[in-house]
Amino acid sequence: MNNSKETIKFTNFQKDMLIISMRNFRNTKDRMGQKLFDIAFEKVQKMDNQVDLDGMEMIYITQSLRFQSKKFSQDGKKEISNLYRRFGDEMEQTRKDFQNNFLTEVQKNKKTASAGTLTA
Repeated sequence: MNNSKETIKFTNFQKDMLIISMRNFRNTKDRMGQKLFDIAFEKVQKMDNQVDLDGMEMIYITQSLRFQSKKFSQDGKKEISNLYRRFGDEMEQTRKDFQNNFLTEVQKNKKTASAGTLTA
Protein backbone atom coordinates (compact mmCIF):
# COMPACT_ATOMS: atom_id res chain seq x y z
CA MET A 1 0.00 0.00 0.00
CA ASN A 2 1.11 3.54 -0.73
CA ASN A 3 2.53 5.50 2.22
CA SER A 4 0.51 8.42 3.59
CA LYS A 5 3.58 10.66 3.29
CA GLU A 6 5.61 11.85 0.33
CA THR A 7 9.41 12.02 0.45
CA ILE A 8 10.46 15.34 -1.09
CA LYS A 9 14.01 16.44 -1.80
CA PHE A 10 15.01 20.09 -1.50
CA THR A 11 18.18 21.98 -2.34
CA ASN A 12 19.83 24.02 0.43
CA PHE A 13 18.51 27.18 -1.25
CA GLN A 14 14.96 25.80 -1.27
CA LYS A 15 15.29 24.77 2.39
CA ASP A 16 16.36 28.34 3.22
CA MET A 17 13.35 29.67 1.30
CA LEU A 18 11.07 27.33 3.26
CA ILE A 19 12.48 28.34 6.63
CA ILE A 20 12.18 32.07 5.85
CA SER A 21 8.62 31.78 4.56
CA MET A 22 7.44 29.36 7.27
CA ARG A 23 8.94 31.47 10.06
CA ASN A 24 7.11 34.56 8.77
CA PHE A 25 3.83 32.75 8.01
CA ARG A 26 3.80 31.04 11.44
CA ASN A 27 3.04 34.36 13.13
CA THR A 28 -0.26 34.59 11.23
CA LYS A 29 -1.64 31.34 12.73
CA ASP A 30 -3.82 31.11 15.83
CA ARG A 31 -2.62 29.04 18.79
CA MET A 32 -4.10 25.68 17.67
CA GLY A 33 -3.14 26.26 14.07
CA GLN A 34 0.38 27.09 15.21
CA LYS A 35 0.78 23.76 17.01
CA LEU A 36 -0.07 21.78 13.87
CA PHE A 37 1.99 24.12 11.71
CA ASP A 38 4.98 23.76 14.03
CA ILE A 39 5.13 19.99 13.39
CA ALA A 40 5.74 20.65 9.68
CA PHE A 41 8.05 23.60 10.42
CA GLU A 42 10.19 21.49 12.76
CA LYS A 43 10.50 18.75 10.11
CA VAL A 44 11.71 21.30 7.56
CA GLN A 45 14.21 22.82 9.98
CA LYS A 46 15.68 19.43 10.93
CA MET A 47 15.81 17.86 7.46
CA ASP A 48 19.04 17.30 5.57
CA ASN A 49 18.09 17.30 1.90
CA GLN A 50 14.76 15.47 2.06
CA VAL A 51 11.71 15.24 4.27
CA ASP A 52 8.56 13.09 4.54
CA LEU A 53 5.44 15.26 4.38
CA ASP A 54 1.73 14.54 4.43
CA GLY A 55 -0.84 16.51 2.46
CA MET A 56 -1.60 18.99 5.25
CA GLU A 57 2.09 19.72 5.79
CA MET A 58 2.46 20.39 2.07
CA ILE A 59 -0.48 22.80 2.28
CA TYR A 60 1.28 24.69 5.10
CA ILE A 61 4.42 24.93 2.97
CA THR A 62 2.50 26.16 -0.07
CA GLN A 63 0.64 28.74 2.02
CA SER A 64 3.92 29.92 3.55
CA LEU A 65 5.64 30.31 0.18
CA ARG A 66 2.69 32.22 -1.28
CA PHE A 67 2.49 34.42 1.82
CA GLN A 68 6.19 35.27 1.51
CA SER A 69 5.82 35.86 -2.23
CA LYS A 70 3.05 38.37 -1.54
CA LYS A 71 5.21 40.15 1.08
CA PHE A 72 8.12 40.47 -1.37
CA SER A 73 5.75 41.72 -4.06
CA GLN A 74 4.37 44.38 -1.70
CA ASP A 75 7.95 45.47 -1.00
CA GLY A 76 8.56 45.86 -4.76
CA LYS A 77 10.88 42.82 -4.92
CA LYS A 78 9.27 41.27 -8.01
CA GLU A 79 12.00 38.79 -9.00
CA ILE A 80 12.29 37.16 -5.58
CA SER A 81 8.51 37.29 -5.22
CA ASN A 82 8.18 35.33 -8.48
CA LEU A 83 10.75 32.80 -7.27
CA TYR A 84 8.74 32.11 -4.11
CA ARG A 85 5.46 32.00 -6.03
CA ARG A 86 6.82 29.48 -8.55
CA PHE A 87 8.21 27.32 -5.73
CA GLY A 88 4.78 27.49 -4.04
CA ASP A 89 3.13 26.43 -7.32
CA GLU A 90 5.54 23.48 -7.61
CA MET A 91 4.73 22.40 -4.04
CA GLU A 92 1.01 22.65 -4.73
CA GLN A 93 1.40 20.43 -7.80
CA THR A 94 3.45 17.94 -5.78
CA ARG A 95 0.69 17.86 -3.16
CA LYS A 96 -2.05 17.33 -5.77
CA ASP A 97 -0.09 14.51 -7.41
CA PHE A 98 0.57 12.90 -4.02
CA GLN A 99 -3.07 13.10 -2.96
CA ASN A 100 -4.33 11.75 -6.31
CA ASN A 101 -1.90 8.81 -6.10
CA PHE A 102 -2.76 8.15 -2.47
CA LEU A 103 -6.51 8.30 -3.15
CA THR A 104 -6.15 5.94 -6.11
CA GLU A 105 -4.21 3.49 -3.93
CA VAL A 106 -6.81 3.65 -1.13
CA GLN A 107 -9.65 3.06 -3.60
CA LYS A 108 -7.79 0.15 -5.17
CA ASN A 109 -7.28 -1.45 -1.75
CA LYS A 110 -10.96 -0.98 -0.85
CA LYS A 111 -12.00 -2.73 -4.08
CA THR A 112 -9.59 -5.57 -3.39
CA ALA A 113 -10.92 -5.94 0.17
CA SER A 114 -14.53 -5.85 -1.07
CA ALA A 115 -13.85 -8.42 -3.77
CA GLY A 116 -12.27 -10.73 -1.20
CA THR A 117 -15.34 -10.65 1.00
CA LEU A 118 -17.69 -11.26 -1.90
CA THR A 119 -16.04 -14.57 -2.79
CA ALA A 120 -15.69 -15.73 0.80
